[in-house]
Amino acid sequence: MFNPNAIWQAILIVTQFIILLTFHEWGHAKSANMLGDPTARDQGRMSLNPAVHIDPIGTLFLPLIGSLFGGGFFGWAKPVPVNPYNLRHPRRDIMLIAAAGPFMNIVLTFIILGILKLLLVFGVLEVTESVVHFRIKRELVLSAFISVFLAAFNMLPLFPLDGFSVVNGLLPENASRQFSKLAPYGMPILIALIFLPYIIGIPNYIFIFLRYISTETLDFIGKIVGVR
Repeated sequence: MFNPNAIWQAILIVTQFIILLTFHEWGHAKSANMLGDPTARDQGRMSLNPAVHIDPIGTLFLPLIGSLFGGGFFGWAKPVPVNPYNLRHPRRDIMLIAAAGPFMNIVLTFIILGILKLLLVFGVLEVTESVVHFRIKRELVLSAFISVFLAAFNMLPLFPLDGFSVVNGLLPENASRQFSKLAPYGMPILIALIFLPYIIGIPNYIFIFLRYISTETLDFIGKIVGVR
């Protein structure tokens, strides 16, 4: 039987994940619209309403199960539709649209830590004197970390992650055509990277690397904002 505190914490983590993922997907939709493709806007996906982005399995079930069992988790939202025929420079613009999601998460990290800084400066949070205030600070830092991790994970150069389109857009045209041929293998490779280490009982070095990158990035942003 699950500890009620563990259940509450898992729900809180998934709620934060959904909010951050909503901004991530909005970044894709907004950038696509700015670059000439209104497909996502016309389908109601250029929205900060989480309901239009939620995938029951990828946004709710898997993150909740992963949180409850105390391990890392991964998830996804409904993919933002993009029609490349509406774009003036399809390969470049698709790269920019893909990069907009992780970029939004980095911006959110600055905003979250900026809010924390203001709360501390104006004495709204007295973390050394109040357990409640300490927990609020902890949750804000956790939200910032999840946001950075979401950006880092999505920048892996595997289809259907954003990093695949970013790398594809940066490559010379001939190399891009060859790289695009790897797209069908992206999801099987990604699933293997996520689950195979747990199945055979070895450390998941991909997640260890992503956690390291995310922690260092969070510390760097924290120093810029002044909360580290």
